[in-house]
Amino acid sequence: MIKNFFNRILQFYYSTNKKEVLLQSKLRQELDSIKKREFKKDNKNLIPFGFKVFSQTDEDGIINEIFNRIGTTNKQFLEFGANTRFNNTTYLLMKGWDGVWLESSEKKVNNIKKKYSLLIKNGKLKIYKKTITASNVNKEIKSLNLNKFIDLLSLDIDGNELYVLNKLKTISPRVIVVEYNAKFPPPIRKSIKYDPKFIWKYDDYFGTSLQLLEDNLKNFGYVLVGCNILGVNAFFIKKKLVQNKFPKNTTAKFHYQKFRSGLNNIRSSHLSNDKWLND
Repeated sequence: MIKNFFNRILQFYYSTNKKEVLLQSKLRQELDSIKKREFKKDNKNLIPFGFKVFSQTDEDGIINEIFNRIGTTNKQFLEFGANTRFNNTTYLLMKGWDGVWLESSEKKVNNIKKKYSLLIKNGKLKIYKKTITASNVNKEIKSLNLNKFIDLLSLDIDGNELYVLNKLKTISPRVIVVEYNAKFPPPIRKSIKYDPKFIWKYDDYFGTSLQLLEDNLKNFGYVLVGCNILGVNAFFIKKKLVQNKFPKNTTAKFHYQKFRSGLNNIRSSHLSNDKWLND
């Protein structure tokens, strides 16, 4: 009750404060400008189709549009790094999908079990406390009894995504959504050193550059079809599914989006970490 009371106060403040209203108006104008630019660059670009329902920014809309173009097979997803506030698959749950969330934080898992209790009870969602590494990824996925060719895999584990993907054999997703580090634009190939115990410290030392993800996933038959407007997530699909439904240019250089924290009011500025100088 107290939380709802303070939420109402914040809503009132944001809707009546002139500076805040002006800021939100400018943000919407900037978003519209970027979408128009990307559409002009290629009218099959995914960014103009982005929208937010439960995702961090526009991922819900982009994922929705990808499956509008390629269709679904089993409507099954797997997400590494679940979140009680936002993630890439809650919207799919609302649309009748089912799947599994793997999360390393016991606190988050307990909160998810409470918040999504009905979906868990109905068997639409399964949540497990798991720390996914390059060494255990196939063993852990095998224990879930998922369809090998699931429609969607989403990875947001703040660090070792590249190493986990390079070892992935148990499943062959049709679509992969993976976080990238926009600090390094193409053609820079950069990734953190592999550490199964890595914990992100909310700075810019995390993950992998978009170019390196493109290079590695190409070896597994995937092509890059877009990035989200915030410059956080990249979208890859099986090459055979592309046909003429996406931009012909599938390079990291073409699809790269810089990190735009201001468009989402993110407080973290991803402060620079000198570890990159030694990698």
